[in-house]
Amino acid sequence: MKPPSTTLLALLLPLALGAAQATLSSSASTVTIGERVELRVVVRAEAGISAIRLQVPAGAYEIVGRRSLPAARTADGSTFEETVTVAFFQTGNFTVGPFQVELLPAGHGPTERGPELTGQLAIRVRSLLGENDKDIKPLKELLAIRGDPRHLLPFAAAFLLLVVLAVLAVWLLKRAKSKRSPAAAPPPPPELELETRLRELRQTDLLARGEYRPFFIALSSMLKHFIRRAYGFNAEDCTTAETLAQLKNGEQDRKIVTGLETVFIQADLVKFARRQPGGEDLAAIWPRLDALIAVHRRRREQALEAAHVQARR
Repeated sequence: MKPPSTTLLALLLPLALGAAQATLSSSASTVTIGERVELRVVVRAEAGISAIRLQVPAGAYEIVGRRSLPAARTADGSTFEETVTVAFFQTGNFTVGPFQVELLPAGHGPTERGPELTGQLAIRVRSLLGENDKDIKPLKELLAIRGDPRHLLPFAAAFLLLVVLAVLAVWLLKRAKSKRSPAAAPPPPPELELETRLRELRQTDLLARGEYRPFFIALSSMLKHFIRRAYGFNAEDCTTAETLAQLKNGEQDRKIVTGLETVFIQADLVKFARRQPGGEDLAAIWPRLDALIAVHRRRREQALEAAHVQARR
């Protein structure tokens, strides 16, 4: 029997020493621009290797996804598999790889062995157009129009006249409807509008069902709408801190400012910090709002009475 050749010994030596094997394959060797290609890396390593770290070099492709499968372990070693999904956006023949694979022992500590390298793959990227699709041509030949086009001017003028008449008719119709429509009723006073909306909010039973966040979102919106009408600044576009700062400058009654500040802070805690309010906190809301409405109603009545007195003079 002849002794084994040098080539056979070179092939068997890595297996005998327990060296890892890293292979690279692809789902297709010819693709079109933008088509996704799955690059599959399989690493077979001896026992003691717990994980791998795959380094994908930059290339003429874009990485659109990566996925690792659970390792398959046997008494002789482990098999690791990772799929890298790429896409090419230019035509040509490209070489992918080699990828560098770092073997990580148990605990992911340092290893004396250097990284393994996969092989290389050749991938051809072609255009979506075929070889005979040199250009986009019209479906039909252009039709030459002979004669003097000025004979079409009367038809064009008639068409433009019809368009003008149609626009004029639509405008006159809208104007007639606007004249017939009754004038919109003036909105109720701010405190009466707030009182009505608060009554509707209480009838929704959001608090009874424990839906605190929708309740405080609706309550904050109502109060800021009331502040815009009653105090003359757009509280709906202001933060809580900005709203309270302007209220302190425009409202002389400190009880009103303190009551609104308590309600707004509690609403922010529920809306943004997901805080669950207590029963006492919820019960204290309505008296504060009733006091707010009562003060503004009294002010409006006093202003009307003063206006009547001034008119009699």
